[in-house]
Amino acid sequence: MGGKDRGRKLAGPSGTEFRPSTGRVKEFIFSYLFDVTGTTFLDLFAGTGSIGIEAFSRGAARGTFIEQSHRHLSILRRNLETCGYTATARVLQGDVFSLMERLGGAAEQYDLIFADPPFKAMYRSRILAVIAGSGILKKSGVLLIEHEQHDEETEPHPFSMIRQKKFGHCVISIYEAPT
Repeated sequence: MGGKDRGRKLAGPSGTEFRPSTGRVKEFIFSYLFDVTGTTFLDLFAGTGSIGIEAFSRGAARGTFIEQSHRHLSILRRNLETCGYTATARVLQGDVFSLMERLGGAAEQYDLIFADPPFKAMYRSRILAVIAGSGILKKSGVLLIEHEQHDEETEPHPFSMIRQKKFGHCVISIYEAPT
């Protein structure tokens, strides 16, 4: 972890069904974003919250984490408490797509959205479509999707891909919302 919590270790589950973002991936994301101070973010498929907690560590103001798994949710809450971010974090449990639509209906918007869905699900196009339809990404906001290299975009969307970086079979696609 970087930022003010540099060197802090986060709790994580054991087992092979969990695929955390690697240090190289996080380093790329946050070196690309430069300064996240004062931003609001949405961490989809949050897992243990490592990406969102990294954003907090680097100065983000508020964040919402969405996770469906009860097991990962308890670890996420423990990590937020350990790092002291419970006051600025909101944790929602449930289906990411249903909750994104509900957040859009509440007129919430975020500067940054991170999505790290299960690779085998091939959710990239669905994520783009739901975010576009919900309006939860601010104008000129940034959307980062970590996905498997074979997860193709199959539907049109209004976002501009501004960068893509491969890490083995993992790809980070970075999009910007239209202004």
